[in-house]
Amino acid sequence: MNKKPPFSRGVNFSKWFEEKTFNNIDFFRYNEQDFINVKSIGADVIRLPIAFHNFLISGKSELENKLLEYLDTIIDWAEKHQIYLILDNHSFHPINPTDVNIDKILIPVWEQLARHFKNRSDYCIYEVLNEPHGIDDERWNEIQGEVIKVIRKIDKNRLIIAGGTNYNSIEKMLKVSSYDDEKIIYTFHFYDPHIFTHQGATWNKPSLVPLKDLPFPAEKNYKHEIHETFKGTWVEEALKNYENDSQFSVLSATLKKASDFAKKRNIPVFCGEFGVFMIQCPQNDRVKWYKFICSELEKLNISWTCWDYFWGFGLFNYKKNPQRQSIQDFSKGRAEFPQDLNKDVVNAMGFKI
Repeated sequence: MNKKPPFSRGVNFSKWFEEKTFNNIDFFRYNEQDFINVKSIGADVIRLPIAFHNFLISGKSELENKLLEYLDTIIDWAEKHQIYLILDNHSFHPINPTDVNIDKILIPVWEQLARHFKNRSDYCIYEVLNEPHGIDDERWNEIQGEVIKVIRKIDKNRLIIAGGTNYNSIEKMLKVSSYDDEKIIYTFHFYDPHIFTHQGATWNKPSLVPLKDLPFPAEKNYKHEIHETFKGTWVEEALKNYENDSQFSVLSATLKKASDFAKKRNIPVFCGEFGVFMIQCPQNDRVKWYKFICSELEKLNISWTCWDYFWGFGLFNYKKNPQRQSIQDFSKGRAEFPQDLNKDVVNAMGFKI
């Protein structure tokens, strides 16, 4: 059996520290009660996406002090309630490729973070960078290795999460360097089949808004109407292959690659993101996807944090605006715990209300 991190399952607290500027952060979007709530359903880890590179003091490679002070408070909550907290450097754009010279920002940022948090407990974990993409594997592995070395000069024992390119895909995780460090956790993200998990998403190219009501898994000889905006694009090809790509056996074989990698290198792996955008996905099919994926991850001894908690991939039921079923409907609101929880999804993931 492959090694496992000290945590098992949890959630991403998205849309909190992913703003474009420091002044746009809503520091009160989440609070200590949210830590208590997720602990009560059986979570032992929270991944906190933070767009660190957006919060640098103008003209400097130095983070705003107030940001670090507030993160100290959040770590206090995590330590108090014994929940692991992953400080995920979520400084990325899904369309723009990762800069080949990102080390010029990445290294000084992690130097400052390591100096500030080096005396915190083991409940605090670092994640180098979320979903690098459009950058050569060799170059990214070199940069990531340098970041790890810089952190280690300051913070000797902290767990560090490292991942591969192509949006932290499993295939690219297999190509990540074998860093000479016993405190590394290797990560991947899993949203297969993408057209199922992202139907209705506005941020893809082309937009997947015309795509809805895809079943999971597809029955034999399943055909889906090809919307005119998809013709000649990767979506058309994905729809043609959907019957095969949505089968349990195909998804299981892909996830097994992560487990085999962990065993081969004798290292822990972690699924940092997975989920299904709820806005245009049939509820029963969404539940089936979560139940299968979570059971597979459990079987393979792979820890995970789902994407996400309050937002459009989250654990809550939201009232959709019939005039505008869009990403904006989910971006600002908070649901009430526990009455607004999507009980079927929560149970499918192995959480308990």
